[in-house]
Amino acid sequence: MGAKAEGALLSAPGTERTEPAPKKVLFVATVARHLLAFHIPYFRLFQRWGYAVEAACNPAGEAAAFAALGVRLHPVPFRRRPLSLGNLEAFRVLRRLLREECFALVHAHTPVAAFLARLAARSCGFKPVLYTAHGFHFFRGAPLRNWLLYYPLEWLAARWTDGLLVLNEEDYARARALPVRGQIFRVPGVGVELERFKVPAAEGLEFREEQGLRPEAPVAVVVAELSRVKNHEQLLYAWREVLRRLPEAVLLVVGTGERRCELEGLAGRLGLGSGVRFLGFRSDVPRVLAAADVAVLTSRREGLPRVILEAMAAGKPVVATNLRGSRMLVADGETGFLVRVGDVAGTARALCALLADRELSRRMGEGARRRAEPYGMERVKEIMADIYRRFVPGIPGTGPAGKRR
Repeated sequence: MGAKAEGALLSAPGTERTEPAPKKVLFVATVARHLLAFHIPYFRLFQRWGYAVEAACNPAGEAAAFAALGVRLHPVPFRRRPLSLGNLEAFRVLRRLLREECFALVHAHTPVAAFLARLAARSCGFKPVLYTAHGFHFFRGAPLRNWLLYYPLEWLAARWTDGLLVLNEEDYARARALPVRGQIFRVPGVGVELERFKVPAAEGLEFREEQGLRPEAPVAVVVAELSRVKNHEQLLYAWREVLRRLPEAVLLVVGTGERRCELEGLAGRLGLGSGVRFLGFRSDVPRVLAAADVAVLTSRREGLPRVILEAMAAGKPVVATNLRGSRMLVADGETGFLVRVGDVAGTARALCALLADRELSRRMGEGARRRAEPYGMERVKEIMADIYRRFVPGIPGTGPAGKRR
């Protein structure tokens, strides 16, 4: 194995330079939405250190958001399907960018963009390149086609990776078997602003009133993109069973996506009526969580789902499918329940157990809030700062006594 695999904090520098590092860094992802949803704190981290931050992604109408952050945007025509011919042009754009610009570091995210970024860096002889795998597409129980496509690509790209960051234990074990050129890090997600989700109960009641929900109504919430990966179908079929036992229960569906019409149609065919409400995009997710009794996520694939951490930070029990990242967060029977992908009856039972017993929900929610503490934003930023320092000489940083960390 070509990598030195260790935990989140390592002491040896990842890359040596003989000349001063350039004062700008590049973040890469397939779509702008990913960078804007998860990585703004790290843009600001570099900006605070005096670095210019640039982004390469398919902008999808988000150029103004990057401009407002002071981030220079490089449009790249990425396609989400790895074998799309459009990705050949994306590779050419990236290679030209790395040849013409001078970066201290490239940090890539999402599988397609990360593979192309590492391939472009290899063709230019550029180092260092980091890749955060927010959840390998090849995992225990993944479809065979994922293993046949994504695993060989990652095996190849690992040889051009100076730092591979993973978010859960299964991916960490898998990463250690890859021929990573540099180092492997296991980090506790992208960070959650814990205090933001500690919303007073009165605000939750206020949100219920705005939505026409009675204070005592059993309420569940799912916050997720309306995509096949998030598997809302399992939840909607389970909710039909919930309504048979708890007719006054309401499911709040928060999120946008191309499948909204399809899922609304399914809810109609299942006769869910006013028992399900599609709220679309919400900028006040902490208030929505405060209004709910339980959060739920029935995904088919997750790395380390931040929405579960947000629900836990809000003091809510969670019902989630038993996936690698989710089971690291949800203590089954203590802070919520884990159910199998496709287990509609089990999902309904878990939801009913929590929605029908406010004291059980409160007790599990308190445990969930305590369990979320290690994933706080400040701690994760500190870990990421230490990782960045190993690859970019000159980044400022001192320990409590003023010594170099």
